[in-house]
Amino acid sequence: MTTSIIGVLVVAAAATAGDFIWYTYGVGHTMVAGLIHGAVLLTTVGAVLGAANGNIVKGLPIGTLSGIGGALSYYALVATVDRRTYGAAIPLAWIIMWLLLAVLEGRWLRAALPRTWPAIAGRGMAAAVIAGLAFYLVMNTLWGRPPAGGRNYAVQFVAWAFAWAPGLFILCLGGTRGAASANGTRSIGSAELGARIVGGERPRILDVRSEAEFAAGHVPGAVNIPFNKVPFQGDAVPGTADDELVVYCGHGPRAYIAAAALRHAGRARIAYLDGHWAAWQRAGLPIER
Repeated sequence: MTTSIIGVLVVAAAATAGDFIWYTYGVGHTMVAGLIHGAVLLTTVGAVLGAANGNIVKGLPIGTLSGIGGALSYYALVATVDRRTYGAAIPLAWIIMWLLLAVLEGRWLRAALPRTWPAIAGRGMAAAVIAGLAFYLVMNTLWGRPPAGGRNYAVQFVAWAFAWAPGLFILCLGGTRGAASANGTRSIGSAELGARIVGGERPRILDVRSEAEFAAGHVPGAVNIPFNKVPFQGDAVPGTADDELVVYCGHGPRAYIAAAALRHAGRARIAYLDGHWAAWQRAGLPIER
């Protein structure tokens, strides 16, 4: 968590410095300038993800590639979707950039212990959607018409920190730094969990879908706390801090958000159900109602 917080501040500072250069020196909004800006800024993001996984240097190129990919997607979207400089192309490219980061973090940065594609998709979509919403809320503050007294770069810094924090927290969650022990986050397959349940074990399972989804069917023995209520209902989470807790939702994003709150509350031993509820149903395993 400390690494993530420091990372958000570092990235916000880099983004604010970039704004200062654009506005103070009147940098023209050209494709070359945009590509350079994206590559430099996202290299900082790659360093943060690398730090979360114990290898800053290895994280640098994933940031650079994501920055270039995000910038190229912006210019492609401007040409095909919305020709306005500050139109829909910006939030769409922002989302694409987070998906690129999730893929490169999950497969390249963690090559020794790669994430599954469903896990990457879940983390990437969670980061893209939540960070995309955060960015949209402050986009006019960052790039809108400046106030009469000129831009306040302290406000720019706070706005950038708000925009970057959700995505960085989600992608830094479950990094390999210090997490190679039995206390690290891992994935558990549906077959393995099902066998443990059939064998008489009582694993601690948390379903973070909605109450209606839970009532329609869930993993046997699971306790339901919707993901947005997890931070406020810690006493209802099954087991203790020493127990492994299996967390799942429909496809992944809500489970990763809930896990961030659980980790903040001290639950270090978290296992994601690989493929989540969708995979459990596909496997034809027992369903409790």
